[in-house]
Amino acid sequence: MDSTHFKGPESARSAVRWAVTAQIFCAAYLQFIEWVPVFPWNDLANGNAQEVLDGVLLLLQLAFAIGFHFRRRWAMILGTAGYGAWFLLQLDSWWRPYLLGGRIVGPTWYFARTYKFLPQIDQRPTPDAAHILLQLLLLLVLIMAVHAWRKVARTSTPCSS
Repeated sequence: MDSTHFKGPESARSAVRWAVTAQIFCAAYLQFIEWVPVFPWNDLANGNAQEVLDGVLLLLQLAFAIGFHFRRRWAMILGTAGYGAWFLLQLDSWWRPYLLGGRIVGPTWYFARTYKFLPQIDQRPTPDAAHILLQLLLLLVLIMAVHAWRKVARTSTPCSS
């Protein structure tokens, strides 16, 4: 197999680079807002309540980015599914209660003092700017991942057994 076949056309390489870049940027942003106090963007006055989860997410994000970099189809699929599940969890935990109700929060809620530009609706949790940016980054990662997967799938041939 020659090197051009392995690497695929430039469009696939470019799509993969963009997908990896988006994943690394998303990982860096998450770690930044979870560990660096930049009030009112985040509120770490009471510490980071999810240190272990943040470490696990960082490892997963780096593993997915590496899988994309090396164009491992199974890793690309798993990574895209993982980011999709995370995005859906974000929508379910922030936007469903904000728009439809079902959960109330008070003035001592963990995100009560973070910056928000959306109007408060009753005592529902209002998505803060830090999480909205995270959700937009997750959406960008998903778009780039699907695009990269499609480009890679079009440029490679299945292995013969």
